Amino acid sequence: MEDYESVWERFVRERRLELGGYKDPAWQEGHRLSASLVVPGEAWRFRERLEPLEEALHPFPFVSLHPDHFMHITVVLLGFLVDDPDDGDEVSRGRLREIEERARTALSNFPTFTVGLANLNAFPGAAFIEAQDGGMIDELRGVLSVGCGLKKPAGPPHLTLAYFQAPDGTKAPEELISAIARYRDWPIGEITVDNVEMTLLDVRADYPEPETLARIALGEAVSGQQSAISQ
Repeated sequence: MEDYESVWERFVRERRLELGGYKDPAWQEGHRLSASLVVPGEAWRFRERLEPLEEALHPFPFVSLHPDHFMHITVVLLGFLVDDPDDGDEVSRGRLREIEERARTALSNFPTFTVGLANLNAFPGAAFIEAQDGGMIDELRGVLSVGCGLKKPAGPPHLTLAYFQAPDGTKAPEELISAIARYRDWPIGEITVDNVEMTLLDVRADYPEPETLARIALGEAVSGQQSAISQ
């Protein structure tokens, strides 16, 4: 997995932007609902530390800042929800129930841990805050991938602050590089991860409230819990 400093160095070297996030029609491929396992970002707790970063990014017309309710750390993307999955990017409600049940078992012995949120960074499609956790989210991803038959993400975990909404290949302006560089050493705060949420996102809406299908506790014995996911 690429480390955060290497991500930043590559962004500065390549100076390339792209249409980032769920708003990209090419990523949506005509789908409406996307399911994920996430850790809530609790952005409302860190307003004082987040606002200077948002103010630094706001002047750029291609920057789309996230509202607090939309900020999270993606653990694993599960797929687009459909009745009859036809490819690897699609998932049924039955499969989501299976993932929920298997995840509860897989995480029943996984310890609660702390994530330090700090430092502004960027991919070509997004500005993000680093999730510094000593490798725990990567380990969490590994346990879920093996236990639930999921593909483990390759990139470093992060809390997305804003999408870049620019045509692929657009050159990143020097002013953007400088704005982000000012906050490369900027502590935000800490969150405690004691559960993972399975959420459903309407990708056709503008920053919708994610629907929480299930909360899966870490380190909690499985005792015949009913699935929260409807038929």
